Amino acid sequence: MASTGKCEYCGSTLLSTDRLCPQCGAPNPNYIEPMERTVFLPKTIEELKEYCAERGMPLLRMRFFIGENFQEPKAFGIYKDGDEYVVYKNKANGQRAVRYRGPDEAYAVNELFEKLLEECHNRGIYPDGKPVGDEKPSNKKSFLKKLIILYLVIFLGAAGGSFLYSHIAHQHDGYYQINNNIYYHYGDDWYADSGSGWYELDTEPVADYEDYYVGSDYDSDWGVSDFKQSSTYQEIRESHSSDSSDYDSWDSSDTDWDSDW
Repeated sequence: MASTGKCEYCGSTLLSTDRLCPQCGAPNPNYIEPMERTVFLPKTIEELKEYCAERGMPLLRMRFFIGENFQEPKAFGIYKDGDEYVVYKNKANGQRAVRYRGPDEAYAVNELFEKLLEECHNRGIYPDGKPVGDEKPSNKKSFLKKLIILYLVIFLGAAGGSFLYSHIAHQHDGYYQINNNIYYHYGDDWYADSGSGWYELDTEPVADYEDYYVGSDYDSDWGVSDFKQSSTYQEIRESHSSDSSDYDSWDSSDTDWDSDW
């Protein structure tokens, strides 16, 4: 059973299950972590891609290659090889250390995801939400303002809220075959292959499009090029990256490239 107490900053009643004060957002020093928590985490390669895209992560500069068997030195990555998923690190000398190879996609994605967060945290970047410290503020008004901002970032942006939004916004992404034509749906936009490259359509090709879904993985038999290998898709990803300044100073040389992981 949850115990009660008082917030030392605003005096509101707190439960031991309240991580933050619901009135002022101050941390609860008596917070007890629940045994089970519902956390929105990427469980597939595609979900991990969207998680990174929504946070504006410049993956090429970060040296993370999601869904790609990248061969050059200094790289972390994950890709599907037949019925198995491979999580790897290419060290500075070009030697590959395989972290996981097996059929469990969720486990494989989580291995790379945790490493991605670790690299971010080591640089003072918190895409999963910056942890709240237990230090007492010297300026109560300023402290509460910062906590409110942090609260919004954690619960509406960088943590589960942002991932949930991403999941909803991109849950219908993929290839669609409509009237013998192949289209790609990404977020709220539609794209078609002109033969010389993918371009954005002004309107959606059909209103009720769910029944025309043919998959998220590319098939060369469709007679179009791979959307996710196109310059159009790269421009979309770069536009996400340019929206965030958190990664401007990212230096891949700060990673320990000599260790196995």
